Amino acid sequence: MKKKWILAVAVLLVVVAAAAAAFKLGLFVYPYSMDKLNEIQTYDLLATQYARELALLEDYQKESYTVGKPYTAIDPYDFNPLSALVMFEIGEDCAVEVSVQGDDPYATYTYTHQAKVPRAEVPVLGLYAGRENTVTIAAGGKITELKITTGPLPEDMPDYVLEVSKPEQMAKGVTLLTPLTESYTVLLDNNAQVRGYLSNKRMAHGTSTIILENGNILSVGDEYRQIPYYMANLFEHNWLGKIYRIYDIPNSVHHCMTEMPDGDILAVTNHEFMAQTGTREDMVLRADRKTGQIKKLYDFREIIDEKREPYHHFQPGVDNFPNNDWMHTNAVAYDSARNAVIVSAAIQSMVISIDADSSEINWILGPHDGYNDELKQYLLTPIGDNFEWQWCQHCPVLLENDDPDLIDILLLDNGSTKSFYEASAVPAAENYSRAVIYQINLKDRTVRQLWQYGKERGTECYSTYIGGVQWLGGNVLANFGGMVFEDGAPSNNLAASVLGGLVTRARIVEVTKEGEEVYEISVHETPFTEDAGIYRALRIPLFMAASYQTLLGQDKGERVGRSNLCGPPAGEFEDFSVPPIYIGKLSAEFTVIRREGDRLILDGTLLNKGTPRILSRAFVILKGKQEARVFETNTGLYGRFFLSVDLSKLPAGEYQIAVAGATVEGNDALGKRSVGHFKTEYKVTVTVE
Repeated sequence: MKKKWILAVAVLLVVVAAAAAAFKLGLFVYPYSMDKLNEIQTYDLLATQYARELALLEDYQKESYTVGKPYTAIDPYDFNPLSALVMFEIGEDCAVEVSVQGDDPYATYTYTHQAKVPRAEVPVLGLYAGRENTVTIAAGGKITELKITTGPLPEDMPDYVLEVSKPEQMAKGVTLLTPLTESYTVLLDNNAQVRGYLSNKRMAHGTSTIILENGNILSVGDEYRQIPYYMANLFEHNWLGKIYRIYDIPNSVHHCMTEMPDGDILAVTNHEFMAQTGTREDMVLRADRKTGQIKKLYDFREIIDEKREPYHHFQPGVDNFPNNDWMHTNAVAYDSARNAVIVSAAIQSMVISIDADSSEINWILGPHDGYNDELKQYLLTPIGDNFEWQWCQHCPVLLENDDPDLIDILLLDNGSTKSFYEASAVPAAENYSRAVIYQINLKDRTVRQLWQYGKERGTECYSTYIGGVQWLGGNVLANFGGMVFEDGAPSNNLAASVLGGLVTRARIVEVTKEGEEVYEISVHETPFTEDAGIYRALRIPLFMAASYQTLLGQDKGERVGRSNLCGPPAGEFEDFSVPPIYIGKLSAEFTVIRREGDRLILDGTLLNKGTPRILSRAFVILKGKQEARVFETNTGLYGRFFLSVDLSKLPAGEYQIAVAGATVEGNDALGKRSVGHFKTEYKVTVTVE
């Protein structure tokens, strides 16, 4: 009996020693067989697009097509389902007239495309969804009528309700709506019918979509840097879906960008290492249009007072949040007459002009409370009757004025709080938003109010946040884009709206200077989403000829700039190492997991017992047979995390993808954490050229 006990103890000691040795050597987490893991697929958007063009050409060349019997490809780039490409042979360059029949004359779109030999490649835009469309093509004295049938709109498309339409008084064009969150960027006609939309809901949201001088569209791309709207790249494209250029921006882009006279891009951004700065949404960048490289950064922590603290509703509902949104820079414009950068800071209820070269302050437009002595000298003095300050504004637009001493500026005054102090803040149920025009006198350093619209609408157009304005040569297009409702009543609970759980609607109004509404739509939630917020509305031409001059197969598109890359843990996590054993009850779901050349890209959600938490932190571990590399992801709210890694820096070999992380119970970033470490079913193979 005694011998049996001794033998059992000896065996137990051997097992424990072996386990301890394996634990110490990392044998519990280092894989020795990767045969059953799924290799990450390589995907290059521009290469895929180019291959699609070549496939279309190959199919086209199987037969001979004429203007009377053309080749038609619906949604040629799998980008805008309400578009088509019509092709036929031509003997010489010619003009092709296109007419897309609408439900009335104002909804019928006619435009001319300049076709080049050897074939006409004619973009057809503005089709209706879920019906047979009649399209007339005329070229070389010949006319043909096409019938193009499209599929229905997606079930989760927001509900666009027409309230007013007086098309004879409206500015021409279609209305481009850019949503706040992942949804569809759409083109609406005068009847609020969808006449185009981007099927990729991950792109063109939360940031202004703009028309470039060359006729192309510039929108944020579909790769996140961080939720809710910090995007890692920009797409330059047309409405058929041809992407000409991808701009990778390591700092990320959010809210707004604009094109400068020389083609460079000004954009609202963050510090590249904002985890170290402890702030966010307080920088502007200037990117070179040709190379995508950042030429200049404007850091407003060095320009204005970071300690000025107005009362506002922009806090994310998280205690001890690691990045302070003290400024909330939501728009940037360029004043070419004065070489000035004009920035809107919503939390500060400030529109500020700075010299584009020196960053010296020119003037500050906004209520005067809370400024230090150094900044008071830049404040503009209000004059005239019926003057009201703007609060938590969006989208300053410079209007033409022949007097160099005067600046006319149109903006959306959200009106949120209407006070620097919480005690005197106006509640949502009594508040209003407005489109307003101010005139700044640079010589006298005064400001007067010239025009407003919205105050008379009261809470009907109260937009707690987001929105914008556009000058239409006499009319104004006002987007009251973030109308939050809680229990059916207007609400200032912005955090709950952004994070989900509250209804958010929008109201877009085109109004004359006399205050007459000539176009109005309201955007409503659906059973699929409670968020129908519209970040920006813009009246644009449906067709821009300069954007459709490249024939299929001629331009592969290019990627410029520098990608955001995740590195090893930093700051409070710099001592983090690979856990020696898989533990905990965490898991992850991936919506994006792909390889672009030498870059690994992940977009996932960290789960605790199958459910995301509002606060979490994730680390991705690439585990080879001999070693492991740890990368700190960009982590957002509700478990979302993003990884971008340069695989060329790793030794050759196979790497299993694993995740270590922690979630916090509740909404305090310093609260109790649940930790875990788990492997995934994916691997990535690194080779040496």
